[in-house]
Amino acid sequence: MAGKEFNWDKHFSKLSWNEVRENSPVFDGQRLPSLFSPDNTRIYVSSLDLEFATDDVRELAAALEDIKTTFDMAKRSNGYYKMAMAKSDFSTVQGLLSQLGVDESSHRLVEDSV
Repeated sequence: MAGKEFNWDKHFSKLSWNEVRENSPVFDGQRLPSLFSPDNTRIYVSSLDLEFATDDVRELAAALEDIKTTFDMAKRSNGYYKMAMAKSDFSTVQGLLSQLGVDESSHRLVEDSV
C-alpha cells in the first residue's frame, strides 16, 4: 500500500512509555530496560532485576559477576534477547567501575559462536 510516509518522530514524541512498550515487537512482554535514576546515583540493572548505587565498587563488581552468569545461562538456552540485555548491562557496569578507577577489563563475556 503506497502512500504518504508516516512521521515517526512526531508519533514517538506523543507516546507514553507504556504505549511504546505495548506496541513494540521487541519490548512487549519483556523486562523494562536498564535505567539510571534522574540524579545518576542509582542504576536499575534489568538483566538482574536489581538496583545498585553507581558509586559502590563492591556491589558493582559483584553485579558484574552476576550479569556474566545471567549471560551464560541465556546463551545456553539460546535466549538471545536476554543475552543482549546482559551484554549491555555488563558493558554499562564495567564502564561505571572504570569511572570509579577500577580496572575491570580482565572481565569479559565469552560470546564465541553466538
